[in-house]
Amino acid sequence: MTQYFLKKDFQFSFENGKFPKLLYVCDVDQTYTQLPRIMHSHRDIMEIVYIKEGSGYHVIGDKKYKTKKGDVLIYNSSVIHDETANPNTSMSVYCCGMTNLKLKGLPENHLVADDVSYVLHSGEKANEIEVLLNLMCSHIKEDKLGAEEISTYLLCALISLILQIPQENTGLSTSEKSLLADRIKHYIDEHYQEDITLDTIAQSLNISSFYIVHTFKENTGFSPIQYIIRRRIGEAQSLLINTDYSVTQIAGMVGYDNISYFTTLFSKTVGMTPKKYRQFWTKMAK
Repeated sequence: MTQYFLKKDFQFSFENGKFPKLLYVCDVDQTYTQLPRIMHSHRDIMEIVYIKEGSGYHVIGDKKYKTKKGDVLIYNSSVIHDETANPNTSMSVYCCGMTNLKLKGLPENHLVADDVSYVLHSGEKANEIEVLLNLMCSHIKEDKLGAEEISTYLLCALISLILQIPQENTGLSTSEKSLLADRIKHYIDEHYQEDITLDTIAQSLNISSFYIVHTFKENTGFSPIQYIIRRRIGEAQSLLINTDYSVTQIAGMVGYDNISYFTTLFSKTVGMTPKKYRQFWTKMAK
């Protein structure tokens, strides 16, 4: 027999030894990942996504990533993210959301700092991560006595394991154009629900429309108008999934007074009408 002892000075990563609260865990196959999940964020919720199979393209915060099997994606609270599966592969993922996460030295509901990569390569830890997520799903699905408590401990183990993965410092650019793109993005994020146009952005920031379009697309890959549409459609997706507001109400809430125009844009961006999208995700939740 070999006996192993814990270190006497062992300390939890969690501040004050307080565990995070698991809100949901999902096992998502290609049926659902084939639909893009456009720009959105979660207030007071941090998400972990693990890619089981396939690959995709993800925008998280100000960074763009090509993602693949074995990658761990970190969505800190309130960080905008955009998810698109590679159509040439069948992407499947595990996803879990939590709140009350407080790690030492980081803001609440943040798993990594803002100056490191939001995508971690699991490498040799891939199997352990996948096992933990699979166990979480199984216990919650079976809904037996103690499932929530067991899943909470599994979540803590998952976080501790992820914290062992080397984190890459992204070295955020502070060039004049990058800073301007950040200003434009921040303005759109604050006002996208309003009657916002390229001219209103230009007037508010006192910059020419041409320079705004050129700089923003160079830094983000989207024109300002494309970004506005994706922010609106992404918020609409969240409202369709998580609320009982009518499609007409949701259109107005994200900045569209014309329901027909909203439906056309939504269908073109997501691949189905808002009504069908809601039915699609409602069916998944059952």
